[in-house]
Amino acid sequence: MPKPKSHKTARTTDSYMQLLRRFPLKTIKNDEDHEEATAMISELMGHDLDGGAGDYLDALLVLVNKFEDEHHAIDESMTPQQALRALMEANTLTQADIGRIIGSESAVSMFLKGQRDLSKSQIKKLAERFKVDASLFLE
Repeated sequence: MPKPKSHKTARTTDSYMQLLRRFPLKTIKNDEDHEEATAMISELMGHDLDGGAGDYLDALLVLVNKFEDEHHAIDESMTPQQALRALMEANTLTQADIGRIIGSESAVSMFLKGQRDLSKSQIKKLAERFKVDASLFLE
């Protein structure tokens, strides 16, 4: 006889199913789907998520990254600043959003203006978030 689900497992499943009803996990086929998906990601990022919501976010990130790789590929001849701007635009992220990812909005501003480079840890955070090679952010 199967074990009854624990309360924690039921909550995890509930959060996952609630998110699926709001935005189903399916192939992203156009910029409108992409915009909705990135809005959902922005809403979930930075929050303490239970297992179900975390699994949902992970799967949605895979779908968004696949779409971006196929439709919004980064030109490797771009400067690091241009690459970050392209990633921000493709993911509908603001300078403040990037600041939350790397831990400093002023560092983002100075980087985008060409006034300073990003630190190794900031570059690592961006590379992990966008699933790109860290060298994209180096001169």
